[in-house]
This record gives sequence, structure tokens and C-alpha cells, in this order.
Amino acid sequence: MHLADRVPAKMPPIAHVKVADLAPGTLGQCFHDGAVAVVIEGSAAVASLWHGLTTQNADMPWTAPLYELSVNLQAHDDLTETLGDVFYFKPGRHAYIARKIEICVEGQELVARPTTFHGRHGNWTMGAELREECWRFSAAIMEAIAPARGSHGPFRAVVQQLKYHESVAGHDALFQMMHNSLGSWGRIGYRLDQRREEMRGPLGRRGICDALALFSLIPLLRFPIDGLNGAAAHLDKRSMVPEGYRLIVKPHVDTRYFSALCGSRHNLRTEVFVDGQWVLLPINQDDIVVFPGSAAKSAYGIAPTLHRVIQADDASLPIDDPGPSNMTLLLGAK
Repeated sequence: MHLADRVPAKMPPIAHVKVADLAPGTLGQCFHDGAVAVVIEGSAAVASLWHGLTTQNADMPWTAPLYELSVNLQAHDDLTETLGDVFYFKPGRHAYIARKIEICVEGQELVARPTTFHGRHGNWTMGAELREECWRFSAAIMEAIAPARGSHGPFRAVVQQLKYHESVAGHDALFQMMHNSLGSWGRIGYRLDQRREEMRGPLGRRGICDALALFSLIPLLRFPIDGLNGAAAHLDKRSMVPEGYRLIVKPHVDTRYFSALCGSRHNLRTEVFVDGQWVLLPINQDDIVVFPGSAAKSAYGIAPTLHRVIQADDASLPIDDPGPSNMTLLLGAK
């Protein structure tokens, strides 16, 4: 009996589903029954995609000079629409170097965008077999999220590889490099953005955080605002970060239909917010964790999952995996 055929029951916040039980409506039912994330176990496609995308013969952006990284960027004002090789470091919001690809149907063909990446060792194009494997996975998840007797609409498959630095100090150095590359007005704007992201609880609301960020640039007001912000943080459980950790990616929901994550973790934690507390997602290279975004809310009435990334201050933690460290493979649809 498939999960979608069972009598609805309260799901654990992080549910586990065998890939053999994946069927139309399966994941959607899990989310409607209370799960905020589902771990899909036993999928050979996950290990195949991880291996195919992390061992490909391409110059990855986190190993490339900035000059080459910039050539592969297809910039957009909306970060979710930016493609190519992305260097994005904004304190309190995001901190990663990534390769972002979209796959869509054009006529009778699957086309990847960008079509070509340039590097020191030549150009790289996603092969037809890899494109089809990524597309099949995203289509299967879309069918499992849509109602069992319904169908999903057209979508674009998302393939992203996100690399986080191995240490908090490394992230701080990259933040400083970004700040130093700006002109005087740009640096003021950067500090305003940073202060805005630091506002917690009710002070983090749009308009309020903007005003407080601006006022906090006045030395006499900085400390009173910090004190007020500290008190507000204690009222908002979403703002709480455990001792010994730093917030790397702020709490947010994705705009996609879904995000599916696998990868390697050294000193990172990807967490989801459940019943007033943050819960660790079991990210590894064998299983894949799926959670809904805001597009699933619009299409199927499924609540999007609030999630974040934090990093341990201690950079001396042992690295057990000899492969890529602190890297996420994200597959999705939008």
C-alpha cells in the first residue's frame, strides 16, 4: 500500500519515505499531514547525481579566479533568477559560492541554462544524460507533491551546487573583501544592509528594521539599539542561535515548488523550524531531504518550510569525508 492510500495520520516533523513508496501525491499527503520535510531513502539517483555533479570535469567556481567566475554569471536583480557562477556574501542573509543551472523543455529537447561554462581547462556543458537524470528526478518529486488524482503544471528544473567556507573566520574574511571592494557610498549601504539583517523579532519587520539600521549608524544610538535588539531576540525563538554557532543563512522560505538537498557537512547545520524550535535536517550523500517552498502553497495549499544554515565557531572539528566539504547539492522546480 502506498503512503498516499493510507488513512491520514499526524506525521512526524521530519518523515521518512522509501523511494519504492514514492507515488503521485505521496509527498503532498505527508506535508498536509504535518511533515515539514521528508527524507527519501534508498534512491540510487541521489548517489548518481551527487557523484556526477561533484566529480565532473569542470572548473568549479569555488576553485576559480574571480575573473573566470564573473564570466559565467548571468546576473538578475532577483537572486532566485540568477544563473551561472554566483558569488554571494551578505552578512546575516547568505554566504556561498554556487553554480546554478536551470533545465527546461524547449520543443522536444531539454535545454540547460547557461548552456556553457568557461574555465581554465576549457568549456563545460551539461551532458544530455545528466540533464535527463536531473529532469526525471524533479518531475518525480513534482508528481509526488501534486495531488494524487491531479497533475502538476509546467516547471523548470533547478540544479544548484552551493559551497560554504570551512570556517566562520573564512566567511568573515569574504564579507570584509566584499565590503572593501565598494566605494564610500556602497560601504554605507553594505553596513545598512548588515544592520538591517541583524534586527530580531518585531524589530525585523520591514520599515522598522530599515529605520533602526539607519539610526544605528549614529554612534550615540548604536548601543541603545543593540540593547533593544538583544531584548527583542529573546522574544523570537526563530532568532535564537545556540552558543558556539554563527548564523550563515538567515531563516527563510524558498520560492520554488520544492527544494531537495543532499551533500556533505563539516561544521554546518541546516535546520527547519518546528513547533517553536530549530530541528537539524539529516543532510548526507545517500538520501535526499525534500521540503516545500512558497510555490507549493500557491498551487497545492502546502505550507512552505522555514529553514536556515548555521556554522560552528570551532574550525578544528575533524573532517571525516575526504570529498567536498560543506557543500550542498540542491535540486528543485519552479
